[in-house]
Order: sequence, then structure tokens, then C-alpha cells
Amino acid sequence: MDIKDVGYAFSFPLGSKERKVLLEQLRNKGDFRHNTDVLEKGSGQIVTWKQPSADASIKDYLPCPFCFGMFRKKDLWRHQSSCKTKQSCLKDQDDNQKNTRGRVQSRAASLLPIAASSDGCQKIINTMRQDDVSFHIRNDSLICKYGESLYGKHGRVRSRHQYIAQRMRELGRFMLVAKEMDNTVRGLEDLCAPARFQFVVNVAKRLTQFSPGKNEYGKPSTAVKIGFCLKGAVEVLIGQALMNEDDLSEKKAKKFFELLEKNWRNSVSITAHQTIQEKRWNKEDDIPLTKNVIALRDHLRMVEDEARAKITHQMNLRAYKALNETVLAQVIIFNKRREGEASCLTLDTYKKASTNAINEDIYSTLSPLEKELSKILTRIEIRGKRGKKVPVFLTERMKESINLLVQRREEAGVPAENPYLFARPGAMTNIRGCDCLRKYAKESKTENPELLRSTKLRKQVATLCQLLDLTEQELEQVARFMGHDIRVHCDFYRQTDKTFQIAKISKLLFAMEQGTETLRRNLDTLRPSVNGMYALCMFIATAVGCCTLHLFKYWLWPLESLKEHCLLLGGNTCLNCHRNVLSHRPRAGHRQSLAKVRP
Repeated sequence: MDIKDVGYAFSFPLGSKERKVLLEQLRNKGDFRHNTDVLEKGSGQIVTWKQPSADASIKDYLPCPFCFGMFRKKDLWRHQSSCKTKQSCLKDQDDNQKNTRGRVQSRAASLLPIAASSDGCQKIINTMRQDDVSFHIRNDSLICKYGESLYGKHGRVRSRHQYIAQRMRELGRFMLVAKEMDNTVRGLEDLCAPARFQFVVNVAKRLTQFSPGKNEYGKPSTAVKIGFCLKGAVEVLIGQALMNEDDLSEKKAKKFFELLEKNWRNSVSITAHQTIQEKRWNKEDDIPLTKNVIALRDHLRMVEDEARAKITHQMNLRAYKALNETVLAQVIIFNKRREGEASCLTLDTYKKASTNAINEDIYSTLSPLEKELSKILTRIEIRGKRGKKVPVFLTERMKESINLLVQRREEAGVPAENPYLFARPGAMTNIRGCDCLRKYAKESKTENPELLRSTKLRKQVATLCQLLDLTEQELEQVARFMGHDIRVHCDFYRQTDKTFQIAKISKLLFAMEQGTETLRRNLDTLRPSVNGMYALCMFIATAVGCCTLHLFKYWLWPLESLKEHCLLLGGNTCLNCHRNVLSHRPRAGHRQSLAKVRP
């Protein structure tokens, strides 16, 4: 607090409004400095703007970024709407700054002290949800340093900031459970000792709702993630001990890391992975039908045309938003890209789209259709999962709409500093592809709109590739375009479709029951009276008996075919039943229409 500030406040007349506001602000600044010292030490009492009527926790309070008074988190937004200091501050700001919006609690959290981290990591912590988890993270130096190491690795990519926050919050939740089980625990570093390993395992089991009776986890994925986060944090602790030349801490951390490498797998990871796999069994994991994808595409194009017509001659913010969303959704559907990859496409990347000349040697081997496609599609390389380079194809229709969006960016209120192609007006972020797909899938009124998501569309490609009988080289090209390898393509994306299994594999099973003489070279050439009505008749015979079976088959097939199938069922014992059903045979025309289902 500066003496000049006090003198400036006393320069106003006694009882004046300006004098009261300035004195209150000075009083709040002094209280804020005291509160900061209390938070850094981890002990003491904070001074709030209003005395609470009952016992309250320090975690429930945040400072106002304008007057520095400590208010309850839930009431902070109400205070800022009438904060006198805020109103006086806004008078000195530009109109652009007056209209900016942000999360109230995240701005207030930026004033709180953080144990040890860089500016970038501090910003991630401040933008977290301000709850018990984030409060512990601020005061845990090892978690902050772990977050700083992640920021050094992924901080350049803004879309990875959420990943950093998630990893830090997982360790924060882990520490809250540890504190409940042992009051002496203060930070994550207290647990990084060989003698505390079993306690760490017990904390992880409690956090992930482990059931000893069933020997399974309620939250198995969290159990797996906690192991990775702990290893990363211990590696940071080892590096810190080496830099400080602390041999004792280094030795303890290395032994604890060795226990994580050797014993964590048997204690936690194996059972967690088994639980994850078992939960996937007999689970409905359908893929979207092609007709529903086409219906969604047609709906998107209709909305796109309407929006383009509105903003071509005159700017319309609602039409701009609709055009932005529909084009992004079409890019995801056409390329089968992950929604996060397409959403984060930058304006600079689009402007630097590949315009290289076509390789003449390769071009001469292409079919006429392939030659035409190579001319009309624009290829863009973007960042995919784990930093892999993945391509995106844009049609001429998409490019026309995107060029119109770029043309109208400034009029729509998109900040010049916003790097994204599909930018959100009035913000520095991009629109989310998952929201676009969810919104327009519901509007298109297709069957099962919940299946029209980017992950399901990617699984549809992998599953339908089975019908094309692709070579290994062709399958590798598809997998590389999707952004993974053949193993991931076949093991995780390709669905074991029940229709394919019943229709194809069951032929092999029936043929093997009838003997090796019915076997052929492949499944398509198998004709053991299984492909068609025989399989159905076998089920009917089991359920209702031979005579009803013959009656059903006699309605569909001529007498010669019926005798052949009866012989397959076991001989001449039931052939006399044909005479008993002659009077029940349908007319010739009806029988002919029914015969269409014959193999």
C-alpha cells in the first residue's frame, strides 16, 4: 500500500463518495495482503468483506478482481454487478474491453497464490472449476510442477490445455481422498515414499470404487489414469531432487517409482483393464446406417444454402453462425475426422492449402474417375491425435462456403487474433464439432440421431471396409488417412457386426455339421442348404415339429425341392405328409411371390 494512495484518498472532502470508495479499496487491499499470506502459509484466518454467520471454509471464498474484497464464490457474480470500484475502472477502458465477458470465478482465482508453476500453467489452474480440487492443486507444489512439465510438452497447442487440466485434477481428487484417509497428509510429495506405497494403492481403490467381493472397479478408467499421473509426478520429483542435489529424496523417489513400475500393474492396472474389457461385452455398439448419414448431409446442405443466401449480400449473425456450424459438420462427415481435429483447423493452415502439382507418374496410373477427383478436391494437412499429421479433403462446395466465412469474419465480430477457421464470434475460441453434429442430427429427424457422431462415423468406415475385401496395402492407406495404423483400425474401430457373423460364419458351422463334402474354398461358395431357408427350417423343426416344417417349406418350394430337403432332414419317414397338405397350398401366383425368398 503506497502513502500516495492514502494521501489521494484524504484529498477528497470528508464524507464525499469518492473518499469512501477509495478508503474502502485501501482497506480491502490491506485485507487481501493478509489473506494472501495466510493462504501461502496454509494456516491462520482470512478477513472477509462480510462476516459469515456460521462456520465457513476458506475454500468457499474468492477475491473480487476490482476491489479485492473476499466474497463467497456463489455471491461473487452478484457483487460484481454492483461493485463501485469496477464501475470506476470501466470508465477508463475502451468500449471493446467493456463488452468482454469472462468467467467471474476464473478471473478472481488468478489473484490467489499458486505453489510453483509457470504463467501458462497458472492460467490453466485459474480457468479450472473453483472447487476443493482446484484449491488443493494451488497449494500442492508437486502437482503444480507436474502440470508445468505437461505444459512444457503440450502447452503450444491450445486444445491440449484441457488435457493438462484433467491430469492435474485427477491427482487433486486423489489427494482429497488421501487426506480423508490420513489427516497427516499435506501434499503429493508426502506419499512418494516406498513405505507409503500400499497406502497409495488403497487410496486409488477407494477413489475408483473398488469392490473386493466382485474384484472389479466402479471407475476402471480412472484407476488406469491415476497410475500414469503418479509416474509422471514422481519423475518430476526425481528431476527436482537431482537439481537440488538431495540424495535422500532422490533415493526415496526412485524406489517409489520402481514400486510403481513393478507392483502397480498387479495391484491395480490388470484388474482395471479386465473390468474395462468385460463392460464392453454384450454392449450395444451400433454404427449409423448409410441412409441416415445421407439424410443428415442433405439437411446440412439445405441449411447451408439458406445461410449463404442470407449473408451473401447482407451480414446476418445468426446466418453466419449456421453456415459456420453446417460447414464444420460436413467436413467431419465427409472426411470421417475426429471432431476435435476438424474444429481446431486454423485459418493459416487453410490459406496454405496444398496446391502442389500432381505427380505425373502416379497420375498416369489412375482411372478416369480418380483423375477427376484429384483435380476437384483440396487436401489440407492438420494436427491429429498424438501430434500425427492427418489429411482433410475439401470439396469445391465446402471451399465456397469457407471463403464466404473468411470474408465476413470481421463483420461477424470475430477477433483478428482468433487463429481458428471455424471461429466463434466475439471470442478467442472455436465452435465444437460435437455440438454441431448433435444439433443438426436432431433437427434432421433421422433414425437414431445419437449414432451420428464422429466416433461412430469412423467406426462405420472401418466396419464397411470388410465388405470391400481390401488388400493389405489398401487397408493401410485407409488407416493412415484415419490417423492410426492397421492394428488400431482392426482391433478398436472395426466392429464385429452381428449380422455379418450370423450370415457368414453360421454357414460354415452348418456345413461342418453336414460333413466335409459340403465345404468349399471360401464362405461365399458354401451351399450346404444352409444359405437360405434350410437354416430357418432347422429352427422351425426344433420348435414345432417336422410336419409343420414340411408344410412351411411346401408352400415355398416345388415338390422336388421339398423331397430333397426332407432327405437332408433324415429320410423318407415324413414324405407321406405331402398329400395331407395339398389342399393348403397357395395359388400359383402367390407361391411364385413367396418363392422369391428362395436361395
